[in-house]
Amino acid sequence: MKDINFTKHAEDMLVERGFQKEMIKEIVAKPEWKDKGEGDTWYAFKRIDGKVLRVVVKGENPSIVITMYFDRRLK
Repeated sequence: MKDINFTKHAEDMLVERGFQKEMIKEIVAKPEWKDKGEGDTWYAFKRIDGKVLRVVVKGENPSIVITMYFDRRLK
């Protein structure tokens, strides 16, 4: 598995939003789909219980998870 690190904000969001770190690492390593952001930022997506989880990531290897949230705009 590639090297995946978390910002302090991402660590806080894991707790606040009830996500497991290993689940987020798995989504970053093997997303259902991904999209390009600005610069070296990109998004990893996974459908969970009818909702879409967006993980905001910077870089490829190492990858730094910036935040994660259910994206209400996507179905």
